[in-house]
Amino acid sequence: MEEKIPEIDNEFFCIANYDNPILSALVSSFVSKFGKYLPMFEFSSVTSANNEADKIDEEIDEHQLSRVRATELNIKIKNTLKRIGGCNLLLLIDLSEAQKSYLTFLEEYTIVEIKDIHDVEIYLRYASNKTEYLNCSSNDIYAGLYYASENNLLLKIDETAEKIEINDNKDGIIIIEKINYVSTIIAVNYAISINATLKIIDPVTLNEREIYELIEKWQDGDANSFNDLSANIYPNVESINFLNYRYATFFTIGAPYSLILKNIIPFTHVHLYLNPDFFIFNNLYFQNNYEIKSAIVFSPLEFNDEETDYVISKFSENNYYVKELIGKDATVYNIDNHVKEYPFDFLHICSHGGEINGYSITEKFIDSNGNSHIVEYDEIVSFAPSRGKKLIPVTTKMIWRKFDGYHWKSKELKEANFPHHVFSDMLNELRKNKNKNRIPKSKVPNSCAIKCFDFSYQAMFNLLAGSQSPIIFNNTCWSYSDISHKFIEVGARAYIGTLWGINNNIAKRTAESFYSDLFNGTILGALQSALINTVGTNDENIYFIWGLHFTSIKAGTSNEESKKDVALKLLQSINIWVDKLNTTTKPSIQKNIIELIEWNEYQLARYFIKEVTAIIDEGKVINR
Repeated sequence: MEEKIPEIDNEFFCIANYDNPILSALVSSFVSKFGKYLPMFEFSSVTSANNEADKIDEEIDEHQLSRVRATELNIKIKNTLKRIGGCNLLLLIDLSEAQKSYLTFLEEYTIVEIKDIHDVEIYLRYASNKTEYLNCSSNDIYAGLYYASENNLLLKIDETAEKIEINDNKDGIIIIEKINYVSTIIAVNYAISINATLKIIDPVTLNEREIYELIEKWQDGDANSFNDLSANIYPNVESINFLNYRYATFFTIGAPYSLILKNIIPFTHVHLYLNPDFFIFNNLYFQNNYEIKSAIVFSPLEFNDEETDYVISKFSENNYYVKELIGKDATVYNIDNHVKEYPFDFLHICSHGGEINGYSITEKFIDSNGNSHIVEYDEIVSFAPSRGKKLIPVTTKMIWRKFDGYHWKSKELKEANFPHHVFSDMLNELRKNKNKNRIPKSKVPNSCAIKCFDFSYQAMFNLLAGSQSPIIFNNTCWSYSDISHKFIEVGARAYIGTLWGINNNIAKRTAESFYSDLFNGTILGALQSALINTVGTNDENIYFIWGLHFTSIKAGTSNEESKKDVALKLLQSINIWVDKLNTTTKPSIQKNIIELIEWNEYQLARYFIKEVTAIIDEGKVINR
C-alpha cells in the first residue's frame, strides 16, 4: 500500500534551544496541527558569539567546535527554509544572543521570540484557533503535547495535574526514549503528523559501545551476552503488543530494538543524537522532491560471488543512471569524492567492513596556563592516492580514550570541569608533535571502515551527494553503528546496515531480494521481505535500518533523462562552489573548494559531454 506522507506546515518554523523541551512543547501545542508536520530544529549551546574575524585564523581555539557547529547549523536551516518557500512566522524559542548571532537570515523573516511561558500566551494566543486548555505536569509534557494536539487543546503547566493517558487505536506506533532535550519534542511532533500511537519509554542504560561489545561477545559464542543485552532493552517495551501495529519506529540513543524484538513487524529507528530534526525533514521533503534517479554501486570485488551485477541491473531496469565504482575503481579517493559531491539517490556498498588496525598513542602536553596533561587515544590512518596527482591525501582519525586518567565522555571527566581552552590547547599541541610514539593495534574500537581496492575508507566527510538526501545500503560487516553516524549526520534519509559480521551468501541473497522489491513499495517493506533469507541462520535479524516507515524511491523515465539530470546537478554544483570561492578568504577552505570544482569539471568532461551539450542547446537555466 502507498503510505500517506504528512505535509510540512510552513506557517510556523521553530528554532529552539536544545535544552528547553518544556517551552518547545508549549509552543508546539499552540501552533501545531494534527496530521501536519511542524518544522522544529534544535540549536545546541554555543561558547561564544559569532565573530567573522575568528574564521580567518587557522589556529584552533576553545570556541572552534561550538563555532563550526553553529555556523553549519545556520547554513542548513537557511537552506531548509528556502526549500519550503519560507514561513509566515519564524519562532525563536529561548535562543541566547550568542546563538542568534550565528543566524544570518533573520532579517528575511517575521520573527517572534519566545523567552518564557508567558511569551507563549502573549505572542501565540492570537495565532491559534484553539480555545481550551489541557493541564499537564512538566514530567508528563511529552504525552501531554500529543494528547493536546490530537484533541485541539492548548497545554498549560500544572504540576498537580493527573497523568495523561493516550489512546491506542492507530495502525502504527512511535516509541520515544525520553531524553530531556528538544529532540524528544521533535519526535512527538512527528508522531502527531503521521497520526501514529505514541509511547514514551526510558532510554536504555547501555551506551552504543557497550551494546557493540555485548553483540560481539554473543557472536563469539557467549549466549549470556545476548541475555544481558535483552535484559537491558526488552523491559522498556514488553508491555507493547507490537502485533497490533503495521509498523513501529523507535527514537533511540542507539538501542537495536529490531534485534531484540526479532523483527516481528517492520521496525525502523531514528537516532535522537544524530540531527533527528533534519532527518525527519529530509525524509518528508525529499520523498517527493529532487529525486534525480541516480545510483552508485561500490565494490572492490572482494568476493567470488556477490550481488553487485544484480544491483546494477535492477537500477538500470528502473531507468537509474548507475555510476559503477567497481574493482580497481573502488578506491578511497573515488568513494570519498563521489559520496561528497556526486548527486545520487542511492548508494550500495559491497565489501568487507568492521573495525580495522591502527595505533595506540599516549602524549603529554602543557596547556596555555602551564599545566601538564596526559591524553590517550587511538589513531587510524588512511590514504587516498589518485591518478594524476603527485601529493597523496592522508586522512587521520583520532579516537579519544582517556584524559588525565578519566575515560573520555565519562561523568567523571565532565565533573573534573576542565576549562574549554584546555582541549583546544590539546589539539594544537598534538598537531605540532610529528614524532609520536605509535604502538600498533590490530583492531581499534569504533574504527568501523569500508575496505576499498587500495586502503580503508573511514567516511570522514561534511558533504553528501551534492546536497541531496540519499539512501545508503552498506552491506558490509558491523555497519549499523559508527560509520552509519556520519552518513546520517550529513543528511542521509535512510541507512541500512548489519549488526555484526555477516556471511557473504546471506548478504548476497538478502540484497538481491531487497532490490527485487525496492521499486514496488517502501524501503522498509523491501527489507522486511528480504529478511526471510536470514531466518534459521546465524545471521537472523542481523539487518538494521535507520529511517522512517514510509520512505521509498520511484523508477525513472529513461536512462538518458536520468544521466542528463546528473550532469545538470554537477553544473549547478560548480556554479555554487565558484560563488563560495569568491566570498571566502581562508586558504584551507579555498584549497578544498578548488579541488571540488576540478573534480566536478573532470566528471563532466569524462562522462557527460553529450549531456552538457544538450543542456546548453536547450538553454536551461542553471538554478542554484
